[in-house]
Amino acid sequence: MGLFDSFGGTQIQLTPKVALVAAMIYTSSADGSLDDNEAGDILRVVPDRNTLEQALQFCKRNPFQQFLDQATRLLAPQQKLCVIINCADLAMGDGHLAPEEQQRLIQMAQYFQIPESHLSPYIQTLMLKNNMSIFG
Repeated sequence: MGLFDSFGGTQIQLTPKVALVAAMIYTSSADGSLDDNEAGDILRVVPDRNTLEQALQFCKRNPFQQFLDQATRLLAPQQKLCVIINCADLAMGDGHLAPEEQQRLIQMAQYFQIPESHLSPYIQTLMLKNNMSIFG
């Protein structure tokens, strides 16, 4: 611990639940901001405002790359898959996947060592789920 480390406040402990919310924040804010609607969508997945606040603080203090390093070591294989599927659903929920969001999802899949062939059926399902144009 460095001399000035405590100046930034207490360190946020990355738990699996905080990691899930943080991943959704990193993905949603890939365009540079997290709006109230996106925060509301995250709260629908994990309805715990305290976890949201912890994850927001973690994201403010840690770059995405550092998150990936920590989350990769922390999460079990099923948790990694759950995280990336929730992030993809959140990113694709508006019917559009921004290039920045797509890049974050690709990075997550690579770090979590989830092969594209394994992830593909889930992404196809989400694409169908979020394609409201099929109803005219």
